[in-house]
Formats: sequence, C-alpha cells, structure tokens
Amino acid sequence: IVIVLSFLTVGIFSGCAELRDFLEESEENSYSENPNSDSYKARYVVMICSIVKYPRAEDLEQEVQCIDGKGIWINTNQNFSSKYIKDAKVLPRPGDPNVCDLQFKLDRLGKLQWQVIAGMHIEQQVAFIVDGIYYAGFVPEPPKSEQNNWVTLRVGINPYTAKGIAK
Repeated sequence: IVIVLSFLTVGIFSGCAELRDFLEESEENSYSENPNSDSYKARYVVMICSIVKYPRAEDLEQEVQCIDGKGIWINTNQNFSSKYIKDAKVLPRPGDPNVCDLQFKLDRLGKLQWQVIAGMHIEQQVAFIVDGIYYAGFVPEPPKSEQNNWVTLRVGINPYTAKGIAK
C-alpha cells in the first residue's frame, strides 16, 4: 500500500506523463544490451524443437500455443536454442516484403548442434518457437560449407518479429 501511495503522490505532483516516462526509462535501463553482461536479458528467446505428430510421452512432450491460437505438440528436449546464436540477419523474401526468413551466425557448439538437427530432420519440419509460442515449421538446412557459420531458417515470419529477433 505504501508503494502504491508513493506512486500516486509522485504522479499527482509531477504529472502522469512524467511518471510514465520515468517508469518506461527505468524498465528499459534495468537490462543491458550486451549479451556478456550479468544484467543482460534477451528480448526474444528462440528454440527449435521436434514436432510430435502422435503424442505419447507425457513427460517429454507438451502442447504449445501457435500464433493463431491453435496448438501443436513438440518434444520438450530442445534441439537448439538462442544461446548458440552469435549474430542474426533478416532476409526479406523476394517479391514479398511482408514475409521474412532469418539467418543465424552460430558459435562452434551451435554449428555442431545444427548439423545434428539437419541430419536428423531431412525433409522433416521442426518447430520454430519464440518465447514459448510456435511461429512456424521449417526444414533445417545444413550450413553451405565447413567454414560458413551462417545457417538459414526459412520460417516466413512477419518483418517486425524478424527484426526483433535479429536485434
């Protein structure tokens, strides 16, 4: 109650717009943009999981919500996560600027993990999950060469989400 009264008092004496600006600034400044910092918080957490067509294992499989409100079953043992991504790029699809794919630059462990995923899911879709929500299914492509650390995810998502993930 004391905290609420304090905010109300500050709001009355300083104006609601200034209070709102203060709260937004403090929320934004409480996390670092540097991934190596202790106060870093990722804006989007990406996971890639296997899609389960016929769920049977209660402990390893769960239904996740899709962006359209439906559900899809995945294996909760993630095949890949954000922690392996060193950099990201947005790739607008030719002919349709409202649909984007992503390119991720992977660290050494991420590249090995990606090779396993591409080998296990030949012509089979995996789930692209952002912050616990299923966005798309795609077939993982292996890196083009041993020296290339960039992989392409043909996920077909909206530009706003793609830019947020890349940032």
